Amino acid sequence: MQHLIDFLKPGLRAVPEHDSRPEMEEHLAESGVLLVVDLEMTGSNPQQHEVLEAGCVRVLLRDGFPEEVSWGERVRPKHIGNANPAALKVVGYTPKAWRTAIELEAAVAHLEELGTGTVLSGWGIGHDLTFLAEAFRRAQRPWPFAPVALDIQPIARNLLRRGEQVDRFNLGHVADRLGIGRMGEHSALADAFATYDVLVKLTELHMANSGSPGPGA
Repeated sequence: MQHLIDFLKPGLRAVPEHDSRPEMEEHLAESGVLLVVDLEMTGSNPQQHEVLEAGCVRVLLRDGFPEEVSWGERVRPKHIGNANPAALKVVGYTPKAWRTAIELEAAVAHLEELGTGTVLSGWGIGHDLTFLAEAFRRAQRPWPFAPVALDIQPIARNLLRRGEQVDRFNLGHVADRLGIGRMGEHSALADAFATYDVLVKLTELHMANSGSPGPGA
């Protein structure tokens, strides 16, 4: 496990209000489980806007990052009038499409069930972290995840050279350049799976470049 922790180290960050910077690697090793998450929102302000969709993939911190379970669901907004129209267009929101969406409290409960004690992981995860913290506050639930998070974007920046392998470090472009087929854009579960697949591919590239044995070797 230590070789994985060393590889992931550039992406480790303390969760706001849970500053554990000196112990981040210890928290990662103690958890041993990543919850790769992605959210779609009605805008960029966590105090004003809301989660519209949540998706996650729970994986083990082992070679190959074995997948345990995945989940994704649309979330019913309570104040759609506050939404940014451009954000709704990106997500494809319509009242009809969100007719069977679940309440925020139900989404929070599911994330808590799947993620208690796990290390939240994602692509440029800072924005999702602030929305998750606000969602748990609104649902009056305590923070259930580890006090350390993993941002996979800095790991990609650390491994891939701009210009030669990638032109920009957004998720879709990096996934395309790594030959990863995606389930669809701007869907929370699809982006969570794309992030997970990129993480697996980056790890394989790191092992090949460093001469480390691959999974099962």
